[in-house]
Amino acid sequence: MFKKITLLGVLAMLCLFLRGQGQAVYTLSGRVVDAQQQAVANVTIKIAHQNLGIADKEGQFTVRTHLPKGVLSFSAMGYQTQTLTFEGNKAKLLVVLQEETAALQEVEINAGYYTVKEKLLTGNIATVKANDIERQPVSNPLAALQGRVAGMVISQTSGVAGSLFKVQLRGQSALDLSLSQNDPLFVIDGVPFEAGLAATNQHNSAANNPTSISSGGLSPLNTINPADIEQISILKDADATAIYGSRGANGVVLIITKRGKRGELVVNLDAATGWSRVGRTMPMMNTQQYVAMRREAFKNDKLSMTTLNAPDIMLWDTTRYTDFKKLLIGNTAQQQRVQLSLSGGNEQTRFLMSGNYNRATSVYSSNFANQVNGFRLSLNHNSKDQRLQLQVVMGLGQDQNSLPRYDLTRYINTIPNLNLYTNDGKLRWEDENVQYRTISDLINPLSLLEESHHSANTNLNASFNLGYQLIEGLKLTLSSGYNLFSTAERFKKPSSSIDSYATVLPSAGLANSKSGSWLVEPQLSFEKSLQKHRFTAMLGSTLQHRQKQSNRTTGTNYGSDLLLDAIAAAGTITAANDELRYRYGAMFGRVNYVYDQKYVLNFSGRRDGSSRFGPAKRWANFGAVGAAWIISGMPWLKEQFPRLSFAKLRASYGTTGNDQIGDYMYLNLWGNSSVYNGLASLYPISLYNADYSWEINKKAELGLDLGFFKDRLQVAAAYYNNRSNNQLINYVLPSQTGFFQVIKNFPGLVENKGLELVLSGNVSAKAFKWSGSFNISFPKNKLLAFPELENSSYRTTYNIGQPLGMVRGLNYQGVDANTGLYTFSDTNGDGLLSTADYQVLGHTNPKYFGGFQQHFSYKGFSLNVFFHFVKHRGLNYFKCLHLS
Repeated sequence: MFKKITLLGVLAMLCLFLRGQGQAVYTLSGRVVDAQQQAVANVTIKIAHQNLGIADKEGQFTVRTHLPKGVLSFSAMGYQTQTLTFEGNKAKLLVVLQEETAALQEVEINAGYYTVKEKLLTGNIATVKANDIERQPVSNPLAALQGRVAGMVISQTSGVAGSLFKVQLRGQSALDLSLSQNDPLFVIDGVPFEAGLAATNQHNSAANNPTSISSGGLSPLNTINPADIEQISILKDADATAIYGSRGANGVVLIITKRGKRGELVVNLDAATGWSRVGRTMPMMNTQQYVAMRREAFKNDKLSMTTLNAPDIMLWDTTRYTDFKKLLIGNTAQQQRVQLSLSGGNEQTRFLMSGNYNRATSVYSSNFANQVNGFRLSLNHNSKDQRLQLQVVMGLGQDQNSLPRYDLTRYINTIPNLNLYTNDGKLRWEDENVQYRTISDLINPLSLLEESHHSANTNLNASFNLGYQLIEGLKLTLSSGYNLFSTAERFKKPSSSIDSYATVLPSAGLANSKSGSWLVEPQLSFEKSLQKHRFTAMLGSTLQHRQKQSNRTTGTNYGSDLLLDAIAAAGTITAANDELRYRYGAMFGRVNYVYDQKYVLNFSGRRDGSSRFGPAKRWANFGAVGAAWIISGMPWLKEQFPRLSFAKLRASYGTTGNDQIGDYMYLNLWGNSSVYNGLASLYPISLYNADYSWEINKKAELGLDLGFFKDRLQVAAAYYNNRSNNQLINYVLPSQTGFFQVIKNFPGLVENKGLELVLSGNVSAKAFKWSGSFNISFPKNKLLAFPELENSSYRTTYNIGQPLGMVRGLNYQGVDANTGLYTFSDTNGDGLLSTADYQVLGHTNPKYFGGFQQHFSYKGFSLNVFFHFVKHRGLNYFKCLHLS
């Protein structure tokens, strides 16, 4: 029996060998180039839907087939598919690919839970791609978005490296920002980035606002390397954001990192260096001008200068001069950046690994810097029949920031003849027996360079996506992810930074925090086409859990600087810790219908549940509807406007909620008080109110998208009107209750409306290429209703009919020629100047803002120009500075 099986096996193998010998193999080779005869890499080569191979980075290819003749197809991203007929062996084939011109109609837009062709998009989604991000020498992704997205205002709270960014998408909708935040939702590779826009540092650093150290800080998004980003999508209107429910009430920012591409192993190394200095600054007086100004002031006030009221003039050297602007912030900041990546793969499996190093110093001193290191891994796999897709993405980033504890900018208006050093080179704290601290709390500003603040932020972001095609048109997907963000910081205030005449001793502090969040989202999607009808539907759910732990310790009254690293060596220790838990659940769905590629209807909805509300108010429903009419698909329009290649009219309306109010706010909260009878005591700090619920945002939008000359020129216009109601505020209580306030919903109504215009174009002519874009936004913000405003604690902050960013104050009338004093309007005519005389002087909201970009390339040379502009009224910065 064994011999028979062996003999049959040998005969079968022999038959296969003879069959293989009898079947001819044909070899086809050549090169793929573009219209300018430049090589095109990663071109997929197919015959009868069978993949034969991929062209290398030089455009060269060699493929083999058993077919004696047929048609080869060549396809690559950004190019039109080209076909070529062959017969027998062929060598030195030259294939020329033409760039796609109708990009507006066919490009895929990432909407988070789904992708859609821009032609069929009913919502408003702006996209910034890798090319635009990589051209900017920035270390934070938000810096790359400044001026590139219509309707989005991005501002950095400080100029130091690593500082926080503020983002506002289509205006402020919340009345009380201490309760309800206006921050958009950030999602990285499908996983919410819970750190968002919140400052990571618990102790003060120079990254905090110099005029208000309680605001500003260090940005958690520094841990995301801009060079790793493939594209950023910004979801604006209700149609685009409703599927995210309450988390997307203020917009959604989707960050998609780069993936591996099929082809040979590609190694990219990018290194860059740069320099920067403080730009526009005010000219400051020298000592001669300062002394003349002081003498004139005493003369105008009819006062005599003495050693008590003018020691800087009567006792100090009036020939001494220090340019404090140059001394404190006049250094040159340097930046170095290195990026290394490896990518490759085949039709089934693709990978990408990358590492980065970025270091930027400050204008204070090269000893203070922000250094970021990161590593990212992406792995994509699909089965041969394309029914199974697997994607794993993991990113690890660390941001180490070293800064002084306070921004030195606040001291550039220091007295210019201040004596800084003693004869032995130490910091001086007096001159001619006059202590600096007796003159309006004057300090030696160089002492701030002796203090230090060091912070280390670590961000781990991992996502796992598994998709399986159950049957044709029906797909099951499981998306999950985990985000871990941790911070470790310390500060030191050594004796060298302390006024030698003060009774203060050295101090130091430590702080740590860790926030972990996991997410699971199963989804079921369906797609079906019947002649001119196309149906798409999706149903899914979300489970999310976040837990944050933090602690903060401060030690004072150290006996020696050598002990500042040991918190236990402090004479006095204060400590605090906190733990927060947040749970979120939702069901969401979407139904999309397209008829004849001309008419589109989109319905999306979500039922949200949040642990930030009381048991009876935790669930709410949100939804939106969007519609689009592809006018360019109408035959009569093509005849009347032959140069018009695309035209779409779209509209959307929907509601979203907002749960960015902090955790446990509806409960009775207690705080620590002083020790009583040797025991720690507690006191109530807020009242229980489980009845407040979600803020409601209603959004409406009308848009028009146009393309001319085969979409080489594109124009987009959008008008939006958003209204936010059921506001969460701190409602003031009578003092008899024992509490100052309680959180409750209030029927305050805030309106944000505006017009956004975007123009873009591109031209290619042989070796020359040009592309450009321009966007401008005209926002308007107004408080429409606030019952009993005059009797509330917000009466000095808001006025009905005025923007939320209004500025109130005394109305300046000029200088009285007789007295030399400033004069102001006595609004109520009581003969006194007080807050009752305040008038609305204007507002700090932008009147318009936008960006302008031009990119030129010729053969191997390129030039990129970008301008970002904002028109708004700002506050007098130097008026806000103070030395106390």
